Amino acid sequence: MSEESHPRNSGVRPVVTLDGLSGSGKSTLARKLAEALGWAYLDSGAWYRALTWATLREGADPTDSGQVLDVLSRLTLSSTPSGDVLVDDHRPGQELRTPAIDASVSEVADHPQVRAALTARMQQLREQPQVHGVVADGRDAGAVIFPDAALKIFVEVSLDVRAARRFAQQQAAGLDTTLDQAHQALAQRDARDAARGEAAPQIHPGDQVLQNDNLSVEEAIRRLLAWTQATYGSDCAAS
Repeated sequence: MSEESHPRNSGVRPVVTLDGLSGSGKSTLARKLAEALGWAYLDSGAWYRALTWATLREGADPTDSGQVLDVLSRLTLSSTPSGDVLVDDHRPGQELRTPAIDASVSEVADHPQVRAALTARMQQLREQPQVHGVVADGRDAGAVIFPDAALKIFVEVSLDVRAARRFAQQQAAGLDTTLDQAHQALAQRDARDAARGEAAPQIHPGDQVLQNDNLSVEEAIRRLLAWTQATYGSDCAAS
């Protein structure tokens, strides 16, 4: 790639996107990569979870797009520098990782109008003057939110490993659940996602694939940093 055509010289703030099935660890990796680079972190899946949390809190039907859009129209959603989502200045935190949210978030995300409305809000992060670059993770991060990202990564992890990680998250949050329940919930989520066809999490041409069953977080981050520097230049980190 010539110096003139290199992404770091395009005048557009650089973006790295991470996609993968639920529980693949993409959020942890994206957050740590953003920290290492000094870039903003966007957890698009957490935005959908936050909207699902608000929808259920208000007693609205997550399968009804009109009700979900009505809830969204009255919400102020924002992200902290670490990527935590704020809902009307409230930080739901681990409340976004409960089995109830797991069971309903795909229903909320199924609505095209809801996805379009959330996408427009998330894209604004890139335009904030203090942002040097963005690391974004989630199903639509590379295909819809930032389709022009020069580096798109798919994190590939087996179902058994993903279930063990999700169960550990739920235990840390003090939830009364089992490994079998975590495994079943992820398998059901995978099936719902697969039914979306082109909208399902999948490897696209040009994606870098990170096989993450056995890598430590540190090993994975070193690989992601190398890919980012190869794409945007060794000086891409914020000063």
